[in-house]
Amino acid sequence: MNIDYSQFYRGITNIPSYGSGAYKKDTLVKYEFNTTDERGNKVMDKMSKEETLQAMKDIRSQYGDAVIVEFSGDGMAALVEGKKGGMIPEDREVMDVRNTEFQKEIVQVDKSLSDLPAYSGMYDADKAIASALENCSKKEQGFVYDIIRQNFLVGNSDFMTEAERQANISLGMKKAEYAVKNFIPEGSRKSFMEAMESLAKLASAGKADSSGKMDYGVVKGRYLGHGSGLVRTTSVLDIMRTMDKDAYTEYQKMGKNDDGGLSSLKYLTNWYASAVKKHPSMVDNYEKQSEEYVEKNVKEQKRDKTSIINRKLELEFWGF
Repeated sequence: MNIDYSQFYRGITNIPSYGSGAYKKDTLVKYEFNTTDERGNKVMDKMSKEETLQAMKDIRSQYGDAVIVEFSGDGMAALVEGKKGGMIPEDREVMDVRNTEFQKEIVQVDKSLSDLPAYSGMYDADKAIASALENCSKKEQGFVYDIIRQNFLVGNSDFMTEAERQANISLGMKKAEYAVKNFIPEGSRKSFMEAMESLAKLASAGKADSSGKMDYGVVKGRYLGHGSGLVRTTSVLDIMRTMDKDAYTEYQKMGKNDDGGLSSLKYLTNWYASAVKKHPSMVDNYEKQSEEYVEKNVKEQKRDKTSIINRKLELEFWGF
């Protein structure tokens, strides 16, 4: 049975990567199942152990191996009770392994995730936003970066229709206008809004595959520094992923070796040295792909400004 869990979705956040190979994680997605709303009105019944496990299974199946799905809320209390008594040994073992692998890292990063920078790969726009936020508080920076993560460049759109995704982008631009009016420095407002509009257009042009995973057509930028000192660097791994898919598949297999990533690092280094020797223009061609995509699909993109905004989201936004 297909159940829509989108009402329980509470956002997606990039986190500092940890682990290696099949255990490497770089994204945290949150779901919250509460039996009452913020006013104490009942919205759902407490879930049974079976319902809880099924919800976790259904939701996790929407995301890849690099994602941690975090569940919370009193509606899932049956899971805790099950661990104390009725959970079958196999279920208990799975939960214990997950907790051992992930819980310490989640506790360490969860409280400061929202103010971590979020970048699009369009360097000029990313730097304009970073510069505008340079002297803002962490809360203000987090507000803007959450627009990019949660309204613009969502990793997976399977929980919403395309019309809802476009409306979510429009809501993001409303939030950007709020930021400009309330805390973006006057001298940076114009460049900030132009950059946010560029990101909104990039998001609007994005395409989802059959599982809802989004592709925005621009290679992910890697940067050094912060604010006005942001400098773009080139990701050798993403060059491999984009320009030599067979080599990238082989690299991923090596991530499963129990050697702390040494063999995969050696493979990546040797591949790059050989590839640039055989194809001296490879890096230029790699970077041109993003530039050509932006010219063709983003700059002239007509963004749908029709807003189908969920009232609850709107209230949460104005409560910032």
